[in-house]
Amino acid sequence: MTLSNAMTSLMDKARELTGLSEKISLSRLTELMNHFDLHVNPNLILADRINVAVTSHAKDAYPNWQNEYISNPLKPDTTYTISACATTSDTRVANASIRIWNDRTNTPLSDKNGSWEPSIWIFPADGKRHSYTFTTDNKGASSDGYNYVLWAYAGVAGGEIYGFDFTTIYRDIKLEVGDLATPFEKSGGGS
Repeated sequence: MTLSNAMTSLMDKARELTGLSEKISLSRLTELMNHFDLHVNPNLILADRINVAVTSHAKDAYPNWQNEYISNPLKPDTTYTISACATTSDTRVANASIRIWNDRTNTPLSDKNGSWEPSIWIFPADGKRHSYTFTTDNKGASSDGYNYVLWAYAGVAGGEIYGFDFTTIYRDIKLEVGDLATPFEKSGGGS
């Protein structure tokens, strides 16, 4: 896409948002930005789970499945984006994971071909913010219309059994409707 095409698309969108019908200059658009209703989506993560630590002990019966529940049930056939920062207490554990799980059917989110790959978001536990977009299906929806929930794990869910104790620390977890990760807000960011 050329710069001219990109700017035309931007200006067309600006006219749509402002209700203007004539061409708009970049300087006029800049002036109007102060009046646009730009917002940050509400956070759908449970307020007391925005920051959570999950510990795996070598002596646990299932050390590679230690987890914490972090969300209310999700709506079916809806696109969500989750974003978070994660670190681990031991550098030998390089990744963190959040799983999309259907509590009603006891199954993970799957794609049209039956692959469970979309059900687990694995990302570097490097302290940087990462995001993942997924769409729920309508399998096992309850009478109130909800099905999937999110779980944060120590390391990678069901992954390697490390044989030592460690903790994965998730910070500023944010779940929002749509395919865009908007900034985490410290005040009011937790729904």
